[in-house]
Amino acid sequence: MYAHPDDESFGIAGTAMKLAAAGHTTSLLTLTRGDAGMWFGKERATWTPAELAAERSKEWRDAVKIIGFTHARLLEWPDGGLATSPADRVTADVVELIREIRPDAMCTFGPEGAGSEHDDHRAASFYAVRGFHRAALADQYPDRGSPHAAARLFFNASPLLPDLPFVAMTPTHTVDIREFQDRKAKAFECHKTQFKDRDRFYQMLERRGGKEYFHLAIDRGASVPEAGDLPL
Repeated sequence: MYAHPDDESFGIAGTAMKLAAAGHTTSLLTLTRGDAGMWFGKERATWTPAELAAERSKEWRDAVKIIGFTHARLLEWPDGGLATSPADRVTADVVELIREIRPDAMCTFGPEGAGSEHDDHRAASFYAVRGFHRAALADQYPDRGSPHAAARLFFNASPLLPDLPFVAMTPTHTVDIREFQDRKAKAFECHKTQFKDRDRFYQMLERRGGKEYFHLAIDRGASVPEAGDLPL
């Protein structure tokens, strides 16, 4: 679950392609259309938020097609305003998709915002965790489908880079996406309105060397370790 129309290209595109190639069902929920952002190559006052939203929605659909998600849904919660949106209403939308798709695993931003520290990214993480738990409870949002308990929830992660102040979770899992890296780049190229991030995207691809990283945040089947001291 992600906040903005280009987020999947940065975080999970390669992994989604790899899972789909192996026969798994993959789904994407994006919460905003990015209408409060900038339009690369155009000056402000030459377009309206509605026009930007329409263009970014088209870019999102094009990228989704390249990545090959089985299901994808783009919502219209306010760009830049996820953190102050009605929590129960946003959660209900998340719960509805979880109960409809019935995933084994979910992935979203870490609570720190996966590097960008963007308020919408942090809010998306909150709603994903909230939805993960509430989708499993029959007394929560009964009008949004029958309960479903996904087994695991992952956050986007990154190895520690001492020369780069990139704030993200320590990886617990690494996925080799070299076979899909060219397609991942092609998906990002759909997001032309957000080409201000183009250099950063390709620098990230080079630094990560054909890998995507994840942190296992919740595992319903995990056992709790015996009591002891923290490994200092």
